[in-house]
Amino acid sequence: MKGLFIKDLKLVATQKKFIFLAIVLSVFITLTGDDPTFTVTYIVLLLSMLTLNTISYDEMNGGMLFLLSLPVDRKMYVKEKYMFCFMNLVVAALASLLFSLGFIAFKNSEIEFTTVASSIAGVTLGMALMFGVTIPLVFKFGMEKGRIAMIVCILGIIGCGVGGYKVIADVLNIDISSFIVELLSKLPKPGEGLEIVVVLAMLLAMMLVLGISYIVSLRIMKKKEL
Repeated sequence: MKGLFIKDLKLVATQKKFIFLAIVLSVFITLTGDDPTFTVTYIVLLLSMLTLNTISYDEMNGGMLFLLSLPVDRKMYVKEKYMFCFMNLVVAALASLLFSLGFIAFKNSEIEFTTVASSIAGVTLGMALMFGVTIPLVFKFGMEKGRIAMIVCILGIIGCGVGGYKVIADVLNIDISSFIVELLSKLPKPGEGLEIVVVLAMLLAMMLVLGISYIVSLRIMKKKEL
């Protein structure tokens, strides 16, 4: 497991110049404005996508077959990818939070930190959901076909969401907006523990999504012919 982590970190290190330049450019763009939302969102997107890049590298030139010829079985390989994914998401979220604090202090911005933190939490959870769908598809179909399958799945999820909203709102005659407002009104207010609730809910949701996805990926990898 340790060897797989080191391998993936070295693969990420090969892209350090691109990552550095991308982050510097996004920070520069943000400093010219008054809202750090763009940069913190971009940081989460950029760093979290590194997991898929490592899978792509593993598939090149029979790399996956070589890895599994070492003292590494399929379960260990899948487990490491999900742990690496979770680590990237947490690191990206923490880096975005630190940047937000520095931006607000440096610019004396009137933007509330809780607002930016909520955006970071939403993007991080969204990326976790995307990985929960994408990683099993990549293991099943490969990187290129997996991306196409991911787009189809996302469009399907959006379609189901829109259709479900229509059914609930029109057929069942339920006011979803009022329901959400009422639900949010029962949550703690900022400064009264809301931040802790958001962080814990985000972590639990990420672990649940990635846990289900891990089980699916493990079954796919056990049946996959290399």
